[in-house]
Amino acid sequence: MIDQFVVFTLKGQVLYHFNPQGRKLAENHINKVISHLITSPSKKEESGKYLLFKLDNFAAACFIGKQPPLVYLVTYAAQDLELNQEAEQVLDLGFGLWDSLKLNNSVLQNLSGKGVKNRHNYTWILEGCDSNLNKFDEYFRAKFSVIKPGKAKGKPSVEGNASKGSSLTGSKNNKKTVQNAKTRKWGRDGIIEETNVGDSSALDFSELNEEARASSLAEVDKEAFGTFTEKGEFLINEIDELLNKNKAEASKKGQSTGGAFGFLQKHLLGNKKITKEDLSKVLEKFRQKLISKNVAPEAADHLTSRVSQDLVGSTTANWTSVELTARDSLQKSLTEILTPGVSVDLLREIQQKTGKNGKKTPYIFSVVGVNGVGKSTNLSKLAFWLLQNNLRVLVVACDTFRSGAVEQLRVHVENLAQLTDEAHIRGSKNRRGKSGNDHIELFEAGYGGSDLVTKIAKQAIKYASDQNFDVVLMDTAGRRHNDPTLMSPLKPFADQAKPDKIIMVGEALVGTDSVQQAKNFNAAFGKERNLDFFIISKCDTVGEMLGTMVNMVYATGIPILFVGVGQTYTDLRTLSVEWAVDTLMS
Repeated sequence: MIDQFVVFTLKGQVLYHFNPQGRKLAENHINKVISHLITSPSKKEESGKYLLFKLDNFAAACFIGKQPPLVYLVTYAAQDLELNQEAEQVLDLGFGLWDSLKLNNSVLQNLSGKGVKNRHNYTWILEGCDSNLNKFDEYFRAKFSVIKPGKAKGKPSVEGNASKGSSLTGSKNNKKTVQNAKTRKWGRDGIIEETNVGDSSALDFSELNEEARASSLAEVDKEAFGTFTEKGEFLINEIDELLNKNKAEASKKGQSTGGAFGFLQKHLLGNKKITKEDLSKVLEKFRQKLISKNVAPEAADHLTSRVSQDLVGSTTANWTSVELTARDSLQKSLTEILTPGVSVDLLREIQQKTGKNGKKTPYIFSVVGVNGVGKSTNLSKLAFWLLQNNLRVLVVACDTFRSGAVEQLRVHVENLAQLTDEAHIRGSKNRRGKSGNDHIELFEAGYGGSDLVTKIAKQAIKYASDQNFDVVLMDTAGRRHNDPTLMSPLKPFADQAKPDKIIMVGEALVGTDSVQQAKNFNAAFGKERNLDFFIISKCDTVGEMLGTMVNMVYATGIPILFVGVGQTYTDLRTLSVEWAVDTLMS
């Protein structure tokens, strides 16, 4: 049986989702498909009009439409790279039904801007489609019930005429991948390699501008994003009720137990000298709880060991059990790990540097991370925050390896230019002949090897200084943390660019592997340089499983600057340590 059927846009907005078991959207499957499209083109094949992928523990088949540019994706369990008959039937059903209900026509009309506009003067691409979308769901479910699972006859052929197109994650990472177009990867000797050489003109994002506006600029809520201080500084809000709904329940669970035994714990127990034997079962229980929340075993062992060192030989307070005492100690240890030990007041640092000696010296950020975590998207969120503080921002395309990376940043810069100036015309050049406007601009120099990356970085810094930019935001190529060949260029890049802050984007979904990711990236810049901050993306997709936050800080001692909580430029929050600890202990 298939795992899920999803229809989503090139900007990553999920328009329809169906799971036979009634489960929520498996967004990590979509992310893995996109990641493998980019990094492992050899692992995909064509079967007629469908693209096939065999990933870690599931297979995927998708069709990418041209007009409108929507992605129809099915994921399912499979041992080999072969098209599941049920998956093929579901794709045929979904695409045919979507078109027959004129949903494609409605989407095209809305993308053209002719639909009803919202308060931001943009049109939601499914505006006016509620009735037909309900019919689609009703008919799809009815037809799906008669589809018989099985395998398609024969093996997929690589001679099929798969449609060109691209797909993006549900987090709007804006990654574009084109079948038969150029993709880039590192060879074992560290030299860039071209694969799937074809018509790279398909990487042009110009035809996607209307959709980019509709999906990226709609629902930009500045009030939810942050507030202005009396000094006029715009500060990002702490993580809010969007992710804090379990806080009250967690607090109740931690403070109360039911029945007569609960009464004894609260009122009759206490004044007991704590031994290792007393703590053994209690700490194992807490250890398993942490691991169930994606905390790595080594981090969980460290935390429970600290509790043991803190409590063995001490005496419980009046009316307090050993378990409640251990719980309080564990909460204290988690709080200490997640609380930043350095200043996170970046605005003050930026103001101090840019105003030094009466001449503007731009403040430089470099954003790094593994493939697919959302580096470019979170860089754009940072840019939006800086723009709210009236800082001039230069975005630098230093990812010269991934096809479409420069075009992706151009879309973001165009979006941000429009948000700062409604009169900005998409696709137009500013007075310096570059993408953007006077508030935000893109510095680009095409694609190439690691020598080009360093060259672009140095040229961009000089340009930013000459043109009086306040901040430089450097995007970098995603790289596997366990591949020394891919990691080695980071040190010379940092040595040449000399960024004021290096920020690693980590993904809340990644779980225990985040320990090694954080360690490897932190060590990649040499003994004299480390990471400065983490941004943890996709925190809105993991519920209570926030272990990645603990893992990355535990592994390196590097604090978390922001957390990503959604798909728009305002979905960035500062970390509430109290919220994170309560969620992990619930």
